[in-house]
Amino acid sequence: MRVGLYTEHLYRDGQVGTGTSKYIFYLVRELERLGVEIVPLHKGANPKDIDVLHDPHSPWNAPLKPKRPLVITIHDMTPFTHPQYYGRWVRFLYAQKLRWFSRVAQRILVDAHPTEAVVREVFRPRRPVDVIHLGAEERFRILPANPPERPFIAQVGVHRAIKEPMTTLRAFEEIADRIPHELHFVGSRGALVEPLEAFATERPSLRDRVKFYWPGEDGVPLVYNQTSLVVHPCPEEGFGFVPLEALACGAHVLARAPAVREILGPYGCYFDDPATLGLKIMECLARPPSASREERARHAHRYTFRATAEATLHAYEAVAA
Repeated sequence: MRVGLYTEHLYRDGQVGTGTSKYIFYLVRELERLGVEIVPLHKGANPKDIDVLHDPHSPWNAPLKPKRPLVITIHDMTPFTHPQYYGRWVRFLYAQKLRWFSRVAQRILVDAHPTEAVVREVFRPRRPVDVIHLGAEERFRILPANPPERPFIAQVGVHRAIKEPMTTLRAFEEIADRIPHELHFVGSRGALVEPLEAFATERPSLRDRVKFYWPGEDGVPLVYNQTSLVVHPCPEEGFGFVPLEALACGAHVLARAPAVREILGPYGCYFDDPATLGLKIMECLARPPSASREERARHAHRYTFRATAEATLHAYEAVAA
């Protein structure tokens, strides 16, 4: 089978990346191992000499009138469910294009059941919607690690406003005088980091206890192995790589998004109201998870990119037939 797959969202700097880039990277690798011929496509390409077209980050890549059967992946519906994080033009364009492609596509793929529910409610698609979970990279695992010089709480990924790093920072400020921990924001520097740094610098109780850094992709598993708690306040995820990868390292994870609750199940801790996050952090630090590190890691590694590719190939075969 020949599949035309739009790959422009892949990182070009040697990193696997996160989000859509990670999804495409491992989807291509595992599909090729299954014997699928992948034809990388640029945005808007519309070839005829393939069996199936796949836009892995709909609605941004496929042509409006594809010449071959189209499969699309919708990772989340946050412009509909949380429009406050997006500009008006992005919301309008996303909504109009996604409505179109939900009718043009022969099959729709989503990462978790909460996204499926929103897709069905908003678009009422006439084509099948497949829930295909993503996976945890093999490098995220329990590692031998020395204890950190000072215990710390971590939030990994602060590159988008919907990740809500300020929610974590304010919650930490509420409880900083009651715990010995530092707060580490782990991610590449971007526009969101400056206001966080300014907030922490202006407060003596936070100035020396809030750190910002990026250890590189290979350094993130060590962060998960050393931290006391991974906090993930994002209100909605399509899947949630960060919480799953942290769990794969045996970390204690506190999250909010419905999709993360589906994936982590009883192995994670959860909160709903951002106003209660500080107290929830205190509760998690005082009460370790009921499952062992090894049990948490085993649960996370049940999710594999090979299973993602196998289910995706089944969708391709159904469309081609």
